[in-house]
Amino acid sequence: MRKYVMLGVLLVAGLGAVQKSMVQHHTSHVSSSVSSASLSEADKVERLIEFVRDMKGATFIRNGFEHTAQEAADHLQSKWRKHRKKVKSAKGFVEELASRSGLTGIAYRIRFQDGTTLTTNQVLTQELERLEEQP
Repeated sequence: MRKYVMLGVLLVAGLGAVQKSMVQHHTSHVSSSVSSASLSEADKVERLIEFVRDMKGATFIRNGFEHTAQEAADHLQSKWRKHRKKVKSAKGFVEELASRSGLTGIAYRIRFQDGTTLTTNQVLTQELERLEEQP
C-alpha cells in the first residue's frame, strides 16, 4: 500500500513538472526586459496582457470559440478595466479574471501551433512566476 501512495505522489509531482516544462517551451519566445522589483501589481497585469497579445500563432479558446492572441488580450484588457478595483494583485487577476469565463465558468485554454493545449491559468501563472523571479 505504501508503495502505491509513494508512486501516486511521484506521478503527481512529475505531472506538475511536465506541465511547467510545456508552458516554458511554448512561451519561451515571449519575454519582458523590465525588472520585477519596479513593477506594481497593476504593471504585472499589464505585462501579462501584453504577453498574451504577443503570443503569435496561438489560438485562444473561450466558451468553445476560437480567438486570436490580439482578441484574447483585448478581452482580458476589458475584464481588467471593468474589475480592477476588486482585484488586488496580478495573481488575483490570473485566478479571478484571466482563467475562466465569468458567465459560464468554463476555463480558458490556449492551443499552440504544435497542437498542445494548456489552460490560460497554467500559462499566465508560469509567466507571472517568471516576472516575479526577475531581479
